[in-house]
Amino acid sequence: MAIKKHITLQLLLVGLILSFANGKGLKLGFYKKTCPRVEAIVKRTTANYISRAPSLAAPLLRMHFHDCFVRIKGPAWPVPLGRRDGRVSNASESRTLPSPAANITQLKSIFASKGLSVKDLVVLSGGHTVGTSHCSSIATQLYNFTGKEDTDPSLDSNYVTQLKSKCKPNDKTTVIGMDGSFRSFDDDYYTFVLKRRGLFQSDSALLNDKKTSAYVKRQAQSHGSKFFNDFKDSMVKMGKIGVLTGKAGSHTEKHSLSIHYDVKNLEPLRVSLKGIYMIVRDFANGKGLKLRFYKKTCPRVEAIVKRTTANYISRAPSLAAPLLRMHFHDCFVRIKGPAWPVPLGRRDGRVSNASESRTLPSPAANITQLKSMFASKGLSVKDLVVLSGGHTVGTSHCSSIATRLYNFTGKGDTDPSLDSNYVTQLKSKCKPNDKTTVIGIDGSFRSFDDDYYTFVFKRRGLFQSDSALLNDKKTSAYVKRQAQSHGSKFFNDFKDSMVKMGKIGVLTGNAGEIRKHCALIN
Repeated sequence: MAIKKHITLQLLLVGLILSFANGKGLKLGFYKKTCPRVEAIVKRTTANYISRAPSLAAPLLRMHFHDCFVRIKGPAWPVPLGRRDGRVSNASESRTLPSPAANITQLKSIFASKGLSVKDLVVLSGGHTVGTSHCSSIATQLYNFTGKEDTDPSLDSNYVTQLKSKCKPNDKTTVIGMDGSFRSFDDDYYTFVLKRRGLFQSDSALLNDKKTSAYVKRQAQSHGSKFFNDFKDSMVKMGKIGVLTGKAGSHTEKHSLSIHYDVKNLEPLRVSLKGIYMIVRDFANGKGLKLRFYKKTCPRVEAIVKRTTANYISRAPSLAAPLLRMHFHDCFVRIKGPAWPVPLGRRDGRVSNASESRTLPSPAANITQLKSMFASKGLSVKDLVVLSGGHTVGTSHCSSIATRLYNFTGKGDTDPSLDSNYVTQLKSKCKPNDKTTVIGIDGSFRSFDDDYYTFVFKRRGLFQSDSALLNDKKTSAYVKRQAQSHGSKFFNDFKDSMVKMGKIGVLTGNAGEIRKHCALIN
């Protein structure tokens, strides 16, 4: 009955929010006119259930790291209201969260990419003072840290013995506390970390940086005298990352949401874009490229294209890779991942020959050929290695790598530049003369992320053109740098190179035409 009452309360609050939250921006007392007691009700209800089920505290705290907010027993902070939920929720996006195995360089890079400081990093890590984790999250630390069945030497030996008594190899069900007082939000976390009893590698990593180590030591010695206040400040700061307000997003009305789509439903995208092209055709007589090119004749065209594209990508994420590839064929897109401003005013050519696609780099190209092709388009060696990162998303047919797997030098052999385990994996999916099966270009091919360089560095680049990046001093150095820093500079570099590539051979003014149908000349 209590749970039913709680759910009813949630739905009541959501209903009120849905009806009245049309303002813009965040502020305290957002609902003072429409539901003046909402903050007190939420605070009291949450505190009530946390007091009866303390184990709920950790999951609720984790929710904030997934773009939600909570008020739990421990430090409290003012939460400006008016935020809205996003309309897309993909498990793959959780990869942008710091890994429990992250080192200090990776952690600093990930937090910096979200506008958070080194202090925010060490403070928010203190959230590990409450909650549990599965033994599988620390199995490598305990039983195979360097691949030699050893233990992470940064862990206190007595703590290792204690953990091993609870977590056996291949244990995927047992849960353990994140710190020694994991049922309460307190200041003990830093004491445990200083004693080399941080559960995760990311906890131990805090001792490997001058600033984070100093904070750990200070909080451990003062029993966290400043921790609660610091945690409040950092949580408020993190709560402002990518916030949707006003009419952006939506208010959640149900506990779960499933999106179903049919490929046939994608047809309206073509029709919508055709309509845009018809409008553009009548007015695009200016010369040169610039932002807001159509601000007088079709002021909402950029928003319409962005919204329409985002709509269909959310329903069919597999479209992201083909749309990205379109830019390499002289079109432009805004895909999920890095975003960049696209000056408008470009026109379509009146000639379209399949034979001209030979100027695109071949998947079998070596580094000399790649450098030559990119240079012929005014693109640098850096542009080459950065734009190759577009292979982080999408699929390819097995036929594209058949020679690499089964007849590399014409003697029935395999490309020796490929990792042997990767070869075995590919051969299990791609048989000789297989022209229908598709495989991911990298190991996380459904999302635009920074994993591409990690795979290339491990000799797991799918194409010869990917592996070729290791055969040049400059491109190899970039691959290594991004692999080690988890692509800390990749998104910004990719934006710059895409903008640069988007200016190649552009037709403007009266040159070319605005096609009524993308695939056909007028």
